[in-house]
Amino acid sequence: MHEEIKRYKKPLLILALAFVSVTVLLAIYRHTSKEYFMGALVHPSMINAEVYEGALTAADIDAGDSERFHRSSRRPALNTKYSFLDFQNPYESLPVFKNPEDLIKAYYGLLREASNMSGYHGGCGTIGFHREPYNYAWKLLTGDYRKELPLQKFIESFSGTGHTTLLKLVPAWAPPDTPENVLYYMVEIEVITGPRITSETKNEPQPSFFAYYYGLITVEDTGREGWKIKRIDYVPEDFLCAPYHSWYWDASALVEIVHGNWYGLIDKIDSTDKHDCLYMVYAVGDGQQYRFDFVRLTNGEDLLLRENIKFAGVWKETNLLRDSDQIYKFSVLNPRLK
Repeated sequence: MHEEIKRYKKPLLILALAFVSVTVLLAIYRHTSKEYFMGALVHPSMINAEVYEGALTAADIDAGDSERFHRSSRRPALNTKYSFLDFQNPYESLPVFKNPEDLIKAYYGLLREASNMSGYHGGCGTIGFHREPYNYAWKLLTGDYRKELPLQKFIESFSGTGHTTLLKLVPAWAPPDTPENVLYYMVEIEVITGPRITSETKNEPQPSFFAYYYGLITVEDTGREGWKIKRIDYVPEDFLCAPYHSWYWDASALVEIVHGNWYGLIDKIDSTDKHDCLYMVYAVGDGQQYRFDFVRLTNGEDLLLRENIKFAGVWKETNLLRDSDQIYKFSVLNPRLK
């Protein structure tokens, strides 16, 4: 018996070392390689509820208002102006976009008619124009983005995506040192997908389901090629966290706690105003007037986009958050998007 153990000891040791090496390499790869989903980098939720637990919970929300967190979108799709048929041609050429919002609408107009459901439950045949629109959408990215995300990898990142709907498109704040040819936009999308096909579920009916993401799109005026998409960052929406945890999902609560209690900038909130999905919180402090612009997501969360101070009767956009608190504002400075 001793001889048998001695005989296999070295091969087993080599196998064990090989297993450890592969495990370490895989761990390093997962932490260093970029994972793309639907042509974008996907990030965790903006705030960790366990770390930033606060005082406003489901018990503090009106029974009727709490429903806003659990309902899927009843909002009509945003008019993207463009469709795949507007661009389809034998040369796969695209127009030069002189307007950044038109560029983003064209991108999502193409994605709306694209699908990559191979290997996933959902649909009963070809969906839209299948994968063909992805070729055109990919060409709306900057050259550097296309190098980082080659066409095949771009298409594969949409695996399980059957339909994409653009719900919101709102200009986002740009830091003062942002180049003049770079802009940021907040978007929200609705995606129809389905579970992956397995040997166990191959012949069993499976439901399609909706998923929601909000994102920050960086666009760049490239000159001769017009506006192009430089980068896309998505954050998946959660429908269960906000109504049960903390205060930072509510516009008024965030302003009162961060800009009032923490910073001492505001004494009180004067009023709130709503325009479509945009919520403006007006506040005063030490004779100064403030306006905080939020966008309400499908899951009911209020997302801070802009901070404004009134000077000589004119609202001037600014950044009031400290570096350590940029997590409370959806901008390029948010550490979760790094």
